[in-house]
Amino acid sequence: MRGIRWILDGYNVMYALRFLPTEGTLELARDRFIAWVRGFASIGDVTVVFDARGSHEGESECFSAVRVIYGTEPLDADGTILTLIRQAKPSERSRLTVVTRDLLLRDRIFFYGSVVIFPEAFESEYQRRIQTERGETSREHRSFYRPFKDFFEEIAFEIEENREIKGNGK
Repeated sequence: MRGIRWILDGYNVMYALRFLPTEGTLELARDRFIAWVRGFASIGDVTVVFDARGSHEGESECFSAVRVIYGTEPLDADGTILTLIRQAKPSERSRLTVVTRDLLLRDRIFFYGSVVIFPEAFESEYQRRIQTERGETSREHRSFYRPFKDFFEEIAFEIEENREIKGNGK
């Protein structure tokens, strides 16, 4: 899985994995979450995208191999994630794995041939990788479920083929 580029839907993942604060500030919780994600970044390229809504709008930061991007108006985190996917070369989009529970965003990402997993699956993979790095073995080996990957690759091929036919005037 070295070639996978991870994009995390920041607050969505924080909520799903219970990183949102019961005490303290949202900024402190976000910093703790980024510190947690840094442990995963030693193995892969990780980008975390947050809704900006104020002080961080349009900013981009790097924390020990974790790139953090704050959305800008009119784009929220979802729009920023979709922009990152659109900017990737079509041949590299299948290497992008987005971590989110947002079903609408998931459906839009599938259109581009990228992979979507739930935060809980990301956390399981995170734990498995930490165990592997420490030389520990787990009872079960979990791999990511890449739903409909072949189906969407086939659709993307057909769409591209139809564009070429229309472009040639046939």
